[in-house]
Parts: sequence; structure tokens; C-alpha cells
Amino acid sequence: MLPMRASRPSRIAQAFELTTPAGRVYQYPRPTLLRRLFILLYSYADTAVVSAAVFGMLYFAGALAESLESVASDSCQN
Repeated sequence: MLPMRASRPSRIAQAFELTTPAGRVYQYPRPTLLRRLFILLYSYADTAVVSAAVFGMLYFAGALAESLESVASDSCQN
């Protein structure tokens, strides 16, 4: 019988997640406070980007309306 190749040494898990049947997720080791803060802020990133885009368009529309208002009033005076 020929000798078998030595298998690779198993990798040590640095971190893992455990999901319970109820849907709760546990992370080991627990994330640091800075990492948890980053995860929390990242979860609101999409909402913040959309809100910023809407507010930017509203600001642009307001500035455009002010400039068109002056043009319209000038043409009425003639």
C-alpha cells in the first residue's frame, strides 16, 4: 500500500457567526465597539444617500425657481 499524502493542516477559525433557529445572529468573538458603530452607520448609509440626493434636488429647484422668478418679473414690466 502506498503512503497517503499528508493532508493540509486545518485552518483555525478566526471568527464565525452562529444563527439560531429563531433568526438571531451571534458573532464570535464579539465585535469591538468601533466595529459595531461602523455596522450601525453602514446600515443607514443607503437612506442617508437617498435623503442627501433629495435635499440636493430640492435646493437646486429652489435656486432655479428664484432665478426664474426674477426673469419672469422683468418680462412683465416691459
